[in-house]
Amino acid sequence: MLRMKHAELAARNQPGGYWVAAADPFAAQHAITGEVPLDSVRRVAVLTDGAARLVALFGLLDWPDVLDVLDQNGPTELISRVRAIEAADPSCMKWARNKRSDDATAVYAA
Repeated sequence: MLRMKHAELAARNQPGGYWVAAADPFAAQHAITGEVPLDSVRRVAVLTDGAARLVALFGLLDWPDVLDVLDQNGPTELISRVRAIEAADPSCMKWARNKRSDDATAVYAA
């Protein structure tokens, strides 16, 4: 765990790593942005990394699946699923991570 945490901290807010604005507002300059014509958007979600764990960390859903869960059951269900997986792996061994759970926020619009 300690090696993983050191590796995470070494990659944070560094070129080739990942950017966290909470740790350094300069990170916002590295945001990935783009444009999509509004008439082509049917639904959209904004997730914190904690809410995105079902895809990004656990690999249990893909992004269309996440949108389906949000559409059919809302953010509470998505976050409940994340929490259930985290609770099933309290030692963080099945899905290596440096903390049992992370803040989880989801916003959905259709």
